Amino acid sequence: MFKKGLTGFQIKLIALFLMVFDHVHYFFSFTNQVPLWFTWIGRVVAPIFAFMTVEGFVHTRNRAKYMARLYVGSLIMVLGNQWITRWFPRSDNAALMANIFATLFLITVYLTIIDYLKKGIKERRIMSVVLGILGLVLPVALGIFMMMNLHIPGMIHAVFLLPTPIFVEGGPIFVGLGILFYLTRDKKTLQLILYALVSIALIPWQNFSLQGLLYNNFQWLMIGALPLLALYNGQRGKGMKYLFYVFYPVHIYALYILSTFFV
Repeated sequence: MFKKGLTGFQIKLIALFLMVFDHVHYFFSFTNQVPLWFTWIGRVVAPIFAFMTVEGFVHTRNRAKYMARLYVGSLIMVLGNQWITRWFPRSDNAALMANIFATLFLITVYLTIIDYLKKGIKERRIMSVVLGILGLVLPVALGIFMMMNLHIPGMIHAVFLLPTPIFVEGGPIFVGLGILFYLTRDKKTLQLILYALVSIALIPWQNFSLQGLLYNNFQWLMIGALPLLALYNGQRGKGMKYLFYVFYPVHIYALYILSTFFV
């Protein structure tokens, strides 16, 4: 049945389109030929994919396979980032660190733990509650441990293989957004209000100025995703579930390789 608003597929397409603008700026900003607004509009992309990942997690028939796809995508990006920069090095030695899959995978890990914890609370199983709380804390503790021991040989590999809130793209903020979207799924108005408040909280209030808002710290512009989140009609829309899994690395590596010819 058709519903007013935007389907998940339509929202993803919009996010993919805006993501290209964002990454064009990321890879070619050194030319001083790419306008800053390319990355301004790109601020809405990661929150949208966090939102749609939550929806995918809720509606998928097999959560384990869904999580596995995201993790495999993360591993592919880790290997791809290393290989592409080795085969196509930039003269400025710019690193290639893009890996939103790791962030989205970690969000699903936390959602799984939250479900386990909620079930333990509902069934009054103390051990399950304790294990659930430990599960919420463990990724953070692991990230802190990694950060304090990066000097240990091989630790950097663990950073890439074991996503933690400290090291994934977007950090704790985007992981937290995923959790927020999940916990407020059935309270749309509250969800939108909280998302707006998180965005506003990212405004550089201490150094409030036009320079600060639009040039120094403009992550708050992710508030631009609010209309799209509000228009989501709860329907999946067309298929093509592998579109994002393919498009994301392909366009990242195509833009990076192209940028090597301009440095």
